[in-house]
Amino acid sequence: MRFLSLLVLPLAACTSLPKPAVDSLALANGRVVAQLVHATYDVKDHAATCKPFHRVFATDGRQLTKDLGGLFDHHRGIFVGWNHVTCEGRSFDFWHCRKGETQRVVRLAATSDGKGHDAHIEWLADDGAAIVREQRTVTVHALDDETFRLDVLCSLQAAAAAVVLGGDPQHAGCQFRALQAFTEEGAPKVTYLRPPSAQGGKDDVWTHCAWIAAVLPMPQGAVTVLRVEAATNPSATWSTRPYGRFGAMSKATLTAAAPLQLRIAYVVSLGARDAAWCERLAAAALPR
Repeated sequence: MRFLSLLVLPLAACTSLPKPAVDSLALANGRVVAQLVHATYDVKDHAATCKPFHRVFATDGRQLTKDLGGLFDHHRGIFVGWNHVTCEGRSFDFWHCRKGETQRVVRLAATSDGKGHDAHIEWLADDGAAIVREQRTVTVHALDDETFRLDVLCSLQAAAAAVVLGGDPQHAGCQFRALQAFTEEGAPKVTYLRPPSAQGGKDDVWTHCAWIAAVLPMPQGAVTVLRVEAATNPSATWSTRPYGRFGAMSKATLTAAAPLQLRIAYVVSLGARDAAWCERLAAAALPR
């Protein structure tokens, strides 16, 4: 197994973030496999600066995820948000962020083991009031020359009064969005693998899944992205789209004393893997 190195671009005193800022996670050979993209908020450039996300790359350097723009410009890389958030009678949309809502990185540091970064993110209303405080820790682990795993630990806490996270599976939770190219007319579409326990519903909604994998038909060869839910997470409802947006959401009530803890793993590997491979890697990533 390879050791990992964390490449973190300089931060200005941890409270004054450069615009834009990109903080990279790399393997020991220097290959960057993920980047946290964030910026100092600018009301004149709301769409580009309203929330952070993680880009993801294959081990051969190909970028797998979409940035700003394209179809559904609020979809970017690996991102977190809920479209129906309520607190003290007020309603917020921290998925689209169309009513002035923002998610701002206020502190960022390397993890103590040197394998990742720890971002503290405030979810703010349009008047600047903090609604949710999030701690998002992402670490990277090499599995072999073609495969690595991103571990995502997301802790969501009410900033003051209780917060209800709600919405629908297409617009809430932690999601992955593949490249814009898969939306183009005539382009090959993303396909999915699911465990035998999966139960499908309307609008490509799925339940009873410990994992779902997307097979991205990249021009230079397919890449498989396996997402795994920890057994300790609340019951999740999944959503998948042929253009490459997939993920899962849970409804929850947050308080200052009782945060929501989500553990998610993404295993990224060159090639079109099968369900047996997914089952084996899912069990190893987050044992049930």
